[in-house]
Amino acid sequence: MDKTITVVIPSYNRADYIGKAINSVIQQTTKKWKLLILDDASTDQTIEKVTPYLKDPRIQLIQLPENKGISHVLNKALQSIDTNYFVQLDSDDWLAKDTLAQFSRAFLRKPNAALYYGNVCLWFQQQDGKWIRKKLIKHRDFPNKYDFLIYLTYMLHPRCYRTEALRTVGGWDIDDEFGGRIMEDRRICTKLIEKYPFHWINKVLYHRRKHTLQLTNKSMYQARNKLRKELVQKYLFKWGNKYRADFGYRNGLLIVNRLIPNSKTLT
Repeated sequence: MDKTITVVIPSYNRADYIGKAINSVIQQTTKKWKLLILDDASTDQTIEKVTPYLKDPRIQLIQLPENKGISHVLNKALQSIDTNYFVQLDSDDWLAKDTLAQFSRAFLRKPNAALYYGNVCLWFQQQDGKWIRKKLIKHRDFPNKYDFLIYLTYMLHPRCYRTEALRTVGGWDIDDEFGGRIMEDRRICTKLIEKYPFHWINKVLYHRRKHTLQLTNKSMYQARNKLRKELVQKYLFKWGNKYRADFGYRNGLLIVNRLIPNSKTLT
């Protein structure tokens, strides 16, 4: 099996951050990687920051002619990838040095998984501009698809996908009212866990910045809550309507307190 992994960096106006993301790939302990950067019509200096790295033959840049959002960008990447696996790295984040090596070992242990992921360090910017590590997000395994469906907490990072599995489920959805710009990560993971197992690596593999320019900020909570509810209800119905969701809120975001069995399914 070819152990070369493609790292996909979708980018839009991340000139201040993308260099660290790229360098975290270059500095990996394994050199069996390709890097595909897809720029979603940035209007800042992102392209100028990326251009010097293109001297490395392993690094490729695709510039989209108009801004269409993250799901369109990732579907474009899916058309271009020629390796068995790929990792999504957001342009304002960075990988731990042994992330790709950890994934390569996991492929051999769990070859049927569609998604591999680890633990995450969250970084916040102080008033003086310095970034400090504030929180460790430790994920877990999911014994079944329902367990993941109600896991409405921090999303899984880093996400390393088996390319064939993603193509089988049809890639990222773009048919919602936001054109696939919001909550694309949770939606694609739910499509995958419906058909395939996931594999968790209990190590810190990813460093994620939290800042106000992200679409996950509080101004987008209403839209995200709407999509969260629609997603849960859609799949509960699709999976046989065995349960109904008891919804609640945590820090302004919609969650599922529990799944309640529908009495008619118990007879």
